[in-house]
Amino acid sequence: MRRALYRCSGSGFTVLELLGVLAVIAVMVALLLPAVQQAREQARKLQCQNNLRQLGIGLGHYQFLHKTLPPGAVAVTVPINVERAPEGIGWIGQILPQMGEQAIYLQVNSEEPLRSFPSDTALTNEMARAIDDKDSLSAGSGESDAGKFSVPGHPMMSFLQCPSSAGMLGKGFSSYVGCHSSGEKSIDADADGLLYVNSSESLEAIPDGSSNTLLLGEGSERLPGQGWLFGDRGTLRNGLPLDLEQKANGLKQQTVALASGVTDAERAAVRMREGLKVGGFASRHSFQVNFLVADGSVRGLSRQIDAAILRQLISRSDGGGVVEF
Repeated sequence: MRRALYRCSGSGFTVLELLGVLAVIAVMVALLLPAVQQAREQARKLQCQNNLRQLGIGLGHYQFLHKTLPPGAVAVTVPINVERAPEGIGWIGQILPQMGEQAIYLQVNSEEPLRSFPSDTALTNEMARAIDDKDSLSAGSGESDAGKFSVPGHPMMSFLQCPSSAGMLGKGFSSYVGCHSSGEKSIDADADGLLYVNSSESLEAIPDGSSNTLLLGEGSERLPGQGWLFGDRGTLRNGLPLDLEQKANGLKQQTVALASGVTDAERAAVRMREGLKVGGFASRHSFQVNFLVADGSVRGLSRQIDAAILRQLISRSDGGGVVEF
């Protein structure tokens, strides 16, 4: 009798029962993981939108002080003839004081009318690294380097880095770019956006209205030879179909958008890595690209937005009236 009771008290889980428990846990993880990833992406998307709002506040302060927006690019000689030689400082460099980066701004020569070339040796060297030594930037050691403009391998300014693409861009590059032109045009061409070479547009005098005109957007595609300081395709983009730069170069897409509306000429334009071609907007977020509207609001535009509507929104004076987007 005692032996029988002893044997019963020693029983436990069978192999089948253990496998069943593990299967239930695996199913629960599989169900929860997409929700966790979606929550993380939503947080990154919100941070990206907050970065655009910060830049919008900086541009608004610049407008208040100077009565105009900063030029998209400052150029003493137009047209800009030298390939891959940035002519002058871009809009990001000009709003550094309004973004709380006065110390960095003081390292840039602000004498009129040039305001183009860094006067500090450390800044010159570091921006050269940001432009030419692209591979080492994204895999930097992170060690402190005295006399350098920034710690190697780290973003220079957090408000220029979208959380979804910061690792791809590396140090010296911006996730956010200005609206240059509604169509593909070179940096030195006359453009119909709000930020272009030697521009002096005002938020208070936009022909199409500030609520119908885009000011900034995402540019997640890291183009060779471009940093945030200069007024070139690293800080300005055109109104090509969204993510065209990525599609034309065969990069992984999270959703299919506008492939049928891309012409051979547009594909050829964005494939050009030299010269003064600008390219379009792109994002690493799922399903949308974030934009700052000229009225200060931030909108996420679908990757499948009609190309004609996107061009209307980028143009400051298309004359098409109110655009629903």
